This record gives sequence, structure tokens and C-alpha cells, in this order.
Amino acid sequence: MAERIITYKSLTKIYASIFLGTLLLFVIGYFVADLYLPSSTWDWGSILLFFICLPVIVTALGFYIGWYGKKSAIMYTDPTWTLKPVQMTIDDAKTLVKTHNRKYWRLVSMSSYWTFFIPIGLLLFMAGLPVFVFIESPNLGGLEVWIFALALSVVYIVASIGALLAASNEASVDFDILLAREAITLAKSQEKVPGLSYIRVVFDKGEVDGYEIYESPRVVSRISGIEKDAYIESWSEELHAVNRVLCRLHEYENNPQVVWWWVSTDRNFRKFIGTDEKGYYVRLPVESKVKHPGVKDISAVFQNAVAIVILEWIKTRGKNEQLFDILKSLEVNYSEG
Repeated sequence: MAERIITYKSLTKIYASIFLGTLLLFVIGYFVADLYLPSSTWDWGSILLFFICLPVIVTALGFYIGWYGKKSAIMYTDPTWTLKPVQMTIDDAKTLVKTHNRKYWRLVSMSSYWTFFIPIGLLLFMAGLPVFVFIESPNLGGLEVWIFALALSVVYIVASIGALLAASNEASVDFDILLAREAITLAKSQEKVPGLSYIRVVFDKGEVDGYEIYESPRVVSRISGIEKDAYIESWSEELHAVNRVLCRLHEYENNPQVVWWWVSTDRNFRKFIGTDEKGYYVRLPVESKVKHPGVKDISAVFQNAVAIVILEWIKTRGKNEQLFDILKSLEVNYSEG
């Protein structure tokens, strides 16, 4: 029998460290607060040591426990993945990312805002608690001790579990679905562009030993009425931005295939006909204040992409009322004659 690519290790010690550490720190926090929270006098040494340094050390310890747990959660034998493209709707792509991360949580890095901001908020809270207690202590009725103890234990458990989820290990390079959120956002932006239809998020999927990976997310969309004749493929490397666009009009009778490339470093569409490798720049057909659309001008880039493909289709294949209507919605000046 072939060796499995992933061997899971027990995390019992990590879970026990988190559970017992949380209880122990609650007790420690209670006694520290009971002894050193200022009431009538202010001691800078105690404040610095117990209400600033101690919470920071506890947070760092929690992150280390979670990081070590993730690093030691598996043994990974990197296989040779055979990748094949799969197309999904936007909703299916979003569901895929969520289910994939839940299924392979030991293998992927799932960072989130709460992983970092909750510990920071709790550290600031514990550092500021002595000041508040020194001024308002008579109004708290002794609850400040329990509040500090709870905050100290919570910051530990949040840091440790957050690091356990957010840290990576040797399998994360393959199992993390990088740039998926960016591709999904790009696909949603294209839904608003007149003429675009059948918008799909595409991944390169690999499967070995029952495990699945998804790489290289991008967006493939069609133009209404000529779905079989052309497509537009696009990539994003930043949220709410487009990095590259490929427009392809398939060959037809004696007319060769036509390809247009738009890249963020160029910001112009370059046309390649047939086997031509040099290409040439084309004028943007959509009238706009944006003369050279950049990475954030998603609407302008795709409006021009749609118009460029349609104009070439009409030029090589003849009239099409549906395409004329799309050009009108894009406010492209074109004479049907």
C-alpha cells in the first residue's frame, strides 16, 4: 500500500495546555489583581510588571502554544499533483473556500482579524484597568479583580487558538487557497458590466490520496450572444483590483484567432492576430474620463474588453442585433452600416 501523504499527530497535549493554562491564568490573574490593583497609592513597578508585562508574556505564550501545535499537527509527504481546471459559480467558489478551510484546518493557514485585534484590545484593556480602578474603584464593588482574571485567561485562550488556526505548516504551501477572495471579488465586479454573462471562478484542482488542493484562481466570463465564440479571462492579486486580462476570439472560417492582453504595468490592450507575437495597441472604444485604466478601474477595463471583442466579432462575422444593443449600453459610437 502506498504511503499516505499526510499523517495526523495527536493534539491532546496542545488542547490540555490551552485548557489548563486558561484555568491557571484565571487563578493567577485573580490573586495578582487582588494584591496589586491600586486603591489608595500608585506603584509604577507593580503596574508595569503585573498589568503590562504579565499580559504581554501570557499572550506571547499563547501564540507560541498555538504555533507549535500547528507546526507539529501533521507529517507531510509532498506528492506530485496533477492539476485540472474546474469552473464554479461565485457562490460555489465562496462555499468551496469555507468548506475547504474547515475540512483541512490542520493544513491551511486561516488568519482573521480577531486573531490579532482581540489580544491587542485585551492588552490595552488590562494596561488601562489600574488607572480606571485607581479613579473609580469605589464604584466597582470588587468586580475589578474578577474582570482582570477573566481578561488574562481570555487573552491566553484567544492567542493560542488563534495561532493554532492562523499558523502554517509544511502542507500549507499546497493546501492554502491563495488569492481566492480576490478572484471572487473580481468576479462579482464583472456581474455589473453590461454584456458579460456566464461568469465563473476557475481553479486548478489537484487530487491525491483523497486530498484536494486548489490553485491559481481566476475569472472566466462570456459575452452574451457569442458565448461559444469568445471569452474573457482575468486575474487579481489585490482586493478590488485587476492585474491581467486576456480576451480571446476563436478562429472563424478564414479568420484566425484574435487575442488581446491587458496588463497592469501597461494599461493598454495589445492585439495579437493568429501567430503574430509582436501585436499592436488598440484604441479604447468606450468613451471615458479614464484614458488609461489602472488596476482599480475594473469597470472601465472590462467595458472596453467587451466592446473590443464585440467590434472584432461584428467585423469578421457580420451584424448581430444583440451585440449592437450591448454596444449601445456601453455608449460605444458605432454605425451599423
